Amino acid sequence: MVRLIGFEWRKHFLKRSMIAALLLFSVLNVVKIYSVHEGSSLFTNPGWKELYWEKYADFGGTIKNEKIEKLMNIYWPLDQQVAERTTSTAYRTPDTYLSNVYEDWNFFRFNYVQPMKYAYDYKAYAQDVVSAANENIAFYESLGNTYERSKNAAIAELFQGRSITSFAYTEMYQYYVGYDFSGLLVLLICLYGLMSVFLYDKETEMDILLLTTKAGGGASIRAKLIASALFVSGVSLWFWLMDFVAFSTIFDSWDAASSPLYMLEDFIHAALNVSLGQYAILSALVKTAGMLVFALAFLFMSNLFRNALVPFIIGLSVSFVCIYMEEVYMGSGRIWIKVINPFVLLVNRELFRKIEFVSMAGFSLPSYLAALLLAVAWGVLLLSGILIVVRKNALRKGGEKRVHLEV
Repeated sequence: MVRLIGFEWRKHFLKRSMIAALLLFSVLNVVKIYSVHEGSSLFTNPGWKELYWEKYADFGGTIKNEKIEKLMNIYWPLDQQVAERTTSTAYRTPDTYLSNVYEDWNFFRFNYVQPMKYAYDYKAYAQDVVSAANENIAFYESLGNTYERSKNAAIAELFQGRSITSFAYTEMYQYYVGYDFSGLLVLLICLYGLMSVFLYDKETEMDILLLTTKAGGGASIRAKLIASALFVSGVSLWFWLMDFVAFSTIFDSWDAASSPLYMLEDFIHAALNVSLGQYAILSALVKTAGMLVFALAFLFMSNLFRNALVPFIIGLSVSFVCIYMEEVYMGSGRIWIKVINPFVLLVNRELFRKIEFVSMAGFSLPSYLAALLLAVAWGVLLLSGILIVVRKNALRKGGEKRVHLEV
């Protein structure tokens, strides 16, 4: 079986065109990440990066009252001068860090004051959420509404004890968690690579010959499916790893991996109590699971035709429909429509940036678990469809072969 899997891998995926596409898309991915940095990073302002890391030695790490006082002793005078709007805008005026007072004010406001205030206030905010959830628990318990009660109980447990005790540079993660371009590239590569897995044998009429071999039945099908899964997983993990390394290198930051996920303001209601580093790993695995569902869909489509162009166009169309539906319902309250779409696994920040629930058999199930369960259901359904179509094709080819021999 191992040799058969290796043969299928070399036949379909170890091709010059595939390697060229992988290298080209890898370069495009890195260029795109660089453009994100150049177009969005605060450090593209001249002098900001050097000053940030200089001050990070004073304000980074464990949040203490002494650090906050020291920061505010710098910021308050700047804030008062800017509020008067009579301060000179002359370049390099005395007692300024950057070009003028206004730039100093913006620098400390965006890089230190606002992020540190969010981190300092988060513990009290999380406790307010717990208090509100406990009040809802008592209210819904009095009404006998077990579904809403269980939702609020889960929220109270999730937010209990949340706090941010350390300040870290998280700009890299802010853009990393919202980066989707690599997912589109992986989708296109997998679509291109998987179209030939079953069609190659049909186009060369090798499928007729395989019917006469020992490995031509179930063993051959299993080898194709395993080789395809390894290909999709390998390509996916390559791009997810590239994303993380490229973002960390270009943003020149390998810090904050141990910081909680909710340290990002967009994840203030994060559905999981994990660190940013753990989320990066979890996100990569969930994205790969989503790609495997799309891979099974592409293989199923390719089994229905004898020419690669038709299933390629259909597969591309289905992918863009899923992307469009995800964009339309992202952030909406129509949770079932979101989680039934396997593309939500590729942009899984929508699942993890806030806690949402769906009702399943009267129980409140977090949306990310519902999405994963539905992905498994999609996978089982598509795999069953592939095996049924392959069986029908084999029976039809077997009948044709017998008729040909009798003639």
